[in-house]
Amino acid sequence: MSNKKIITLNLLIALVVIYCWWMFSNWTTWDQNNDVGLQFVSVMGFTILGGILFVLFVLPQIGESIGAFFYSAPAKIEADAFTKAAAKVTQGDYEGAVEAYREIAIDEPDNRFPIIEIAKIQQDHLGNVDAAIMTLENAVESKEWPVNDATFLIFRVQELYLTEKNDEARAKELLQLVIEKFPDTRHSANAHHKLNEINQTG
Repeated sequence: MSNKKIITLNLLIALVVIYCWWMFSNWTTWDQNNDVGLQFVSVMGFTILGGILFVLFVLPQIGESIGAFFYSAPAKIEADAFTKAAAKVTQGDYEGAVEAYREIAIDEPDNRFPIIEIAKIQQDHLGNVDAAIMTLENAVESKEWPVNDATFLIFRVQELYLTEKNDEARAKELLQLVIEKFPDTRHSANAHHKLNEINQTG
């Protein structure tokens, strides 16, 4: 609230207090003289002053409180770990981004996303395909992933061996691993398809 509004509020409150004192000090006299008109006018004056005070100062505060309750966040929203890691990539701090995603992977061991992002940064920004492959292979071997996650990681490693390392033998081994480990699934069928493509082009 500005100083001008504070001064106006204080003056208005003082006026209301003085008016109330004047009204109640004369109320008995008016009552004895049966002067109902003055009593009515004084009550109306008090109502008008109170209304002005309410409209100018109380009502806006109520509106602001309601607006803050419905539309303002209760606390400042902090950027989550993924946002911070992505920001490091945007800033060109690739090593920092890798470390940030590693921390996320530790905190969320069942989330494959940080692993994939680390490998992507290592390949695309750091130019280290071997590190990317190691990241993915270590992740595959680190735990029992759900089928979709496990096959996604294996297919990603297989793609790197095939396209970046020109190692068809290792790529075929990984596809065969999917076929043997996840038979009768769409992932096995996809691995068969990829294996046939390599054999035809090889």
